[in-house]
Amino acid sequence: MPLPLLRHRTCLWVVADCCTHLRLLHGSSPQTLNPSISDLTVSYLIKSCGLSPAAALSVARKFTIKSTGNADSFLSLLTSYGLSQLQITNVVYRRPILLSLNPEMRIKPKLDFFLSVGYSRAGLIELICADPSNLTASLERKIRPNFNQLRSILGSSRDVAVAIKNFPQLIRINLDGAVLPNMKTLRDIGVPEQRIIMLATLFPRQISRNPNHFNQAVELLKKMGFDPSKVAFIMGINVLSGLLKATWDRKWEVYRRLRWSEEEISSAFRKHPFCMLVSDEKIKKIMEFFTEKMKWEPSYLAARPVLLSFSYEKKILPRYEIFRLLESESLVNRKLGFATFLIIPEREFIRKYVINYAAQVPQVLEIYKHKLELERWKNLDS
Repeated sequence: MPLPLLRHRTCLWVVADCCTHLRLLHGSSPQTLNPSISDLTVSYLIKSCGLSPAAALSVARKFTIKSTGNADSFLSLLTSYGLSQLQITNVVYRRPILLSLNPEMRIKPKLDFFLSVGYSRAGLIELICADPSNLTASLERKIRPNFNQLRSILGSSRDVAVAIKNFPQLIRINLDGAVLPNMKTLRDIGVPEQRIIMLATLFPRQISRNPNHFNQAVELLKKMGFDPSKVAFIMGINVLSGLLKATWDRKWEVYRRLRWSEEEISSAFRKHPFCMLVSDEKIKKIMEFFTEKMKWEPSYLAARPVLLSFSYEKKILPRYEIFRLLESESLVNRKLGFATFLIIPEREFIRKYVINYAAQVPQVLEIYKHKLELERWKNLDS
């Protein structure tokens, strides 16, 4: 089924010029290589802002420091509000124009505003680091009116902070151009107000989409049989409005090749919309596991698409080993299928099948310890 939606993604990749980098490290003047690059800018970015020579050169190609007065004051201001040197370096690298603004007039009032509406210092730092461009937006024309309007919609400053955390640009975009029309579209088709607020709070990026694209997603969901009054409709909006058409078409092809029928794919999406966000590789890996180890037919898994969202290494494999072990000891009710075994919440699973049988079958504890160790190492790698 085609998806008539397109999403424009802008990815910014900054690649350093290796030759220029090496010459700078060896003392060559950047101006001899490119007259548009300022010695002062490169030096300041390195010595005062903590950028690497390569990063400083990249920034200096697009931005020039004419005087260090505002820049020094800006760095001092961020330090006084609790940002670390690494955080400041990241802010400067991503939005160097902040160094040229008058910090007392252009930056500090915005920081104080966020503190006045309930942000903690830690929350403010997180907001700045998430999107430094928010500090270039007008306080009176964008930040304050957007925050107040969002608070009137979502109900509290805390909910607004959650929405902004999920989509930092929300504080400076044109709410009247997308968010409000999209909310009206949902009301007009019968989506309950609490569901609309849920979407705006948890998935604000999606409700900020171009209204034409948003409406296309809504219409497609209705054609596929989604009930606007159910949570699944909101989940479907989140998935559809964020997918490229090419990605949507490719996912359908992946499931077709795994012998899912058109109706099974549609049904799976209605039950668990996030099945369309699972990577192709993961889908194939999990399907192969279940068809080989459990001897499940593709239709069985198609009826339980939530299983595709589970981590193979952290959940499916260790629980499979524990399930087989307990089954061999006749400790698991044979009527309990492995699919049910997988869906049990983690806390209940640990209590019921790990702690409860640890003394009788010590291997279950070893399997679970291995799982935790695997998670710890993966977290270190990330």
